[in-house]
Formats: sequence, structure tokens, C-alpha cells
Amino acid sequence: MQTIRDLGGKPDDQAKIDVEPDVQSYVWIRSTSDLYIRSKPGPIFYLLACAISFWLAGYIRQSWLVMLPPALAFGLLGYLRIAHRPPEAQARQSDFERWKSVHWAYIHTGSILWSVVAMGIGWLEKEPNQAVIVSVITTITFSTAASHAFAMHPWHARICVMELIVPSILLYIWGTPNLQATGITLCIFFSYLLINVRTTSREYQKQMDVEVMLIRSRAEISSLSMTDVLTGLPNRRKYEQAWQSLWYRAARKQEVLGLILVDLDHFKRINDEFGHLAGDTCLQHFAQVLKRHVRRESDIAARIGGEEFVIIMPSCNKEQLIQVAENLRADLQKTPCQLGTVQIVFTASMGTGLADWQNDDSPDLTFQRIDKACYQAKASGRNRVVAV
Repeated sequence: MQTIRDLGGKPDDQAKIDVEPDVQSYVWIRSTSDLYIRSKPGPIFYLLACAISFWLAGYIRQSWLVMLPPALAFGLLGYLRIAHRPPEAQARQSDFERWKSVHWAYIHTGSILWSVVAMGIGWLEKEPNQAVIVSVITTITFSTAASHAFAMHPWHARICVMELIVPSILLYIWGTPNLQATGITLCIFFSYLLINVRTTSREYQKQMDVEVMLIRSRAEISSLSMTDVLTGLPNRRKYEQAWQSLWYRAARKQEVLGLILVDLDHFKRINDEFGHLAGDTCLQHFAQVLKRHVRRESDIAARIGGEEFVIIMPSCNKEQLIQVAENLRADLQKTPCQLGTVQIVFTASMGTGLADWQNDDSPDLTFQRIDKACYQAKASGRNRVVAV
């Protein structure tokens, strides 16, 4: 039954349960989208930094062909990153996980390629000239960008930072004596970046937590606006939305659609004799009884008035519809509402029917026919079911 799972539970508790799939979907989509957008510019800047470093080192003046391998490598990498678009919003979690694995492979490949370029310049130049300084500065820039841009996945961010900066540190300290001071400086900065990844990741998570909290809050407000607070059932507003949607969908496909209208008998007498608090308890009691008989996930039970209820039952033939109504009526009659030491016995009159696609031009016409059957049940002595 498409209603509050536990009719005795609080609507806002159910809202938290119902919204969790949407929350998880939002987290997957948001983190995936951020990763995709933030990773796209990387290869362009790698190529630009490579060209400037090679030009300062004089490699390009010796032969323009020296730029061909990095241009092809970073160009292909840029294309792969842009072409590898995230899954659609309705995709499964496994699809998002597979996408992230492939996209992270592209990101790590870019980090390693730049590290090879920076190490090559340091190994060839062996002194802190302009080309080496530019390669060091851009390495620091790329490492810092990775620690910020990829904060949604801190472990991958740390690996990227290590791929970008650690090879140059090792080369400068142990492979090129004239660059040892530069290597030590990079080592200090590397320690800072590892701490920065942790800080930035926490900030990203806090922002995500705020957005998730807003989603849950909106869902709770929406649920409360669609829920009858007393019984925990959907209210008239929710019913009208569902009835309109289900009616038109069934009409298009010429599918069976059943409706049961329930009117509790002599309910005003209960309020007058026992008080309105007792009446409220009886309404809650009926909601519990209703739950026992409306169990399919496709069915919708709602409270649409003071003592009026409705049950929408798709794909249910006339005999099944009548049987559900009769079982509900009989169960209510033999199950009094316990109010302290007092037992309050009350009954219900019901009208049932199927949508008639030959004569019903709108959801209202179907409702009116079955509503007349409910009035007929009350006029015929109450505590009975009338089918049309």
C-alpha cells in the first residue's frame, strides 16, 4: 500500500525513510558531476605548461617535433575526459562506480604524464634555470589544484598529489645535487598539501551535508503537506494528485482501475457521546484496520474528509474489489475501538466500482458514480457494501 508503512508512526519519520534513495542518488550525481567538470581543464594546462617549459629550455627552438608526443598524449587525454560523460540520473549505483573508476584512471594518467615531463626537464637541465623553475611552479600549482578540485574523493586526491610531486622530489634531492634545495622545498609543500586535502575534503563533506539536510527538510515538509496528521494516511491533496495520475494512465492503456469509498456510520454520534478525543482515537483505530486489508504496493488508501476514506486499487477486478471492501467492513464491525475500559463499536458504509472507459470522461465522473453507491449503502441501512 502506498501510504505510511506504520500507520502508528510519525509522518516525518516516514519522510526520512522515503527520501533516502533520493538523497543517495543526489550524492552520487553531485560528486560525479563535480569530478567530471573539475577534471576537464587539466590536460589543457598540462600541455600549456609543457610548451612554456620546453620553450624556455630551448627544446622547441631545436625542433618543433619535441612537442608532438606531449601534444598527442595530453590532447587524447583531454578528449577522453570530455567524452567520458557521467551516467544519467536514473542510473544504478554500480554504473556510477564504474564510471568513476574509468574517469579516475584518466585523471591519474594525466598526473603521471605531467610528472614524467617535470622529471625530464629537471634531469636534462640539472640546475634551477627558468625552465626548471616554471616546471616546479606548475607542479606546485597542479598539486594544489588537485588537492582542492578532487576533495570529494580524498584518497584519490592524495594519490594525485603524490603522482604529481613525489617523483620530482626524489629526483631533485637524490639525482640532481644543484636542485636539492628545490626538492626539500617541494617536500615541505607536499606535507602541507596532504594536510590540505584532509581540510578541503571535510569542507566539501560539510557542504554536501548541508545540501542533503535541505533535501531531507524539503521532503519532510512535502510529506507533511500530503499526510493526514491524525491517521498518518495520505490526505485529500495527495489522493487527488494520485487519483488524477492513475486514472489518466489507466485510461490511456485501457487498464482496470478500482475505487472504494468508505464513510464511517453515525460518526457524529461517537463525537457527541464520547467526545472528540474519542472520535480521533476511533479514526486512528480505523486506519489500523484499513492497513490490514490494503496491502499491495500499488494500492493507495487516504483520508479525504472527517470520516471519509478512499482506496484506489489498480489492476483489481470487480470481484476482488468487493471482497476487499466486504472483508474491511466485517473486520471493522467485529473489532471495536478500545478507549480505556470502554469499547466503541462502529461500522462503515462503502461504495465500490471500476472506472468505465466507455462512459466516464474524467476522474470526477468515476468518483461521482462510486460516491453515489456509497450514499446508497448508507440509505439502505448502513454497514454494507454497494457495487456499481
